[in-house]
Amino acid sequence: MTDDPSLHPLDDLSVGAPLSDLAQAGAPRFGAGLTSRVVQGSFWNLGGQGVTMLATLVATPFTIRLLGAQSYGVLTLVHVLIGYLSFGDLGMGTASTRFGSHAYAAGDERGEATAIWSALALAVIPATTLAILLMFGAPLLVEHGLHLPLSLRPAAIVAMRLAAVGFLARAVAGVFNTPAFVRLRIDLVALITAGTAAGQILLIPVVLLLGGGLTSAVMVIASAAIATALLYAIVGVKLLPSLRQPHVDRALLKPLARFGGALVVSSMTATLLANSEKVLLPRFASVQALAFYSIAFTLAYMPTQLPATIVQSLVPAFSQLHMRPDLEAMQLLYRRALHGMLFWAVPAAMFVCAVAQPFFTVWAGAEFGRESTLPLYLLMGGVVAEIMTYVPYALLIALGRTDIIARLNLSLVIPYVILSAVLIHQFGAVGAAIAWSLRTLTGAVALAYFAQRTSGFAYAPWPDNRQAYLAAAAVLLLPVPIVAILTSSAMLHAVVAAVAVATYALLILTRVLKGDERKALRRLLPMPLRRRDSSDH
Repeated sequence: MTDDPSLHPLDDLSVGAPLSDLAQAGAPRFGAGLTSRVVQGSFWNLGGQGVTMLATLVATPFTIRLLGAQSYGVLTLVHVLIGYLSFGDLGMGTASTRFGSHAYAAGDERGEATAIWSALALAVIPATTLAILLMFGAPLLVEHGLHLPLSLRPAAIVAMRLAAVGFLARAVAGVFNTPAFVRLRIDLVALITAGTAAGQILLIPVVLLLGGGLTSAVMVIASAAIATALLYAIVGVKLLPSLRQPHVDRALLKPLARFGGALVVSSMTATLLANSEKVLLPRFASVQALAFYSIAFTLAYMPTQLPATIVQSLVPAFSQLHMRPDLEAMQLLYRRALHGMLFWAVPAAMFVCAVAQPFFTVWAGAEFGRESTLPLYLLMGGVVAEIMTYVPYALLIALGRTDIIARLNLSLVIPYVILSAVLIHQFGAVGAAIAWSLRTLTGAVALAYFAQRTSGFAYAPWPDNRQAYLAAAAVLLLPVPIVAILTSSAMLHAVVAAVAVATYALLILTRVLKGDERKALRRLLPMPLRRRDSSDH
């Protein structure tokens, strides 16, 4: 395992430091059952994501109909633009989590607070600069960069300026959430993030019904970002009282900047890779094609929500084990996380494909049912590949190897933009879906290879009982296409898909998981259910 000593600036305690030295710096904090804590936190995040998804399902049809396809396409561009500017915090959101985790593991609360304030100092200046540039450059971007219709340009300019405010607030929130993340208090993270996100989503159609337009919708988005930042600051001070005393350590700025610099390149290129096809669609196809693709992408990407929440817990968990160091526990957590990703990705993708067309028709209208279904099918392969990259990505972040992620993403940008432009020009939204999935699959293979090479941990998503898993996968995947051939009933398709997923889950629990894995899973149950389960055995 490679390691850069400059990435461990806290009192010069490197990974190789003896445990006695760590004890002198403060009592190390490693809770028992780290895997269980990671998964429990992920369940909290899943609940939060579920609330957000439910709000999206309820509110989006109203938002689409009240705004119209063209204005909804512009609203999508605002979300994409905020994503593009995520690099403006210099990667300090993730950097503060990693360095804060190291300090927390060593029992150094003052060092943790210093890492947070130092990261915030590095984040605020460039983020503010970018926000100001976007405010003044909005007319140029709208009129010459995006080639929007004349009727949409005035509202789009104001929307871009409001988006700049929301971006700045997100940068601040991304640093102040560090105390919650390093303590794996994902319950608090979920409550804040999901609460403000759901409020934003549900409030937009209300504002539109009251006579607001595109500008009002984006104002809601910016207000939600500000509320998120304030709530994280309040919670951060409660969890880490030392945060009340701002302190920037100049010696810490350079290691933070080195770590964050590679993360900036990674974030910029990742955003390009994730959203380039959305920007190219209105230029080489139409704004309507962007709307069709955006709806397909929204549903196709929903299975990534649970894995993404696990990554938020894995980065601080891997970082604490790396600081310990405990390679055996780290490798065990890595292997179990890979298995969990596989167990989730396959049924989630199958179920989404099974319900896509009738869902689009009812949810967004018959036109979207016709135009969004095929892009969704093509996107699902890439979605499964992306889910399988989340664990090696978290491992590389914890090891401080953001440079590997940056170089990999950078190498894919130009080929991906060219491929997207060609396929979109020829096939519209379908071409965008093909390009995205091909790029995601390529990146997944490369990231798995580099994670194994860097850590020495085998990339082994297949469970030990492979034959039992293949049997469970067959029970999952075979019934749905057979029923699709025999009948066109949407209700029957959904019922068969649900039964197949339930049977698959039962087989995973009873035939695929080993005894120690089932015991770990039982520890996640609420205490009354855990006692009942133990008494049954």
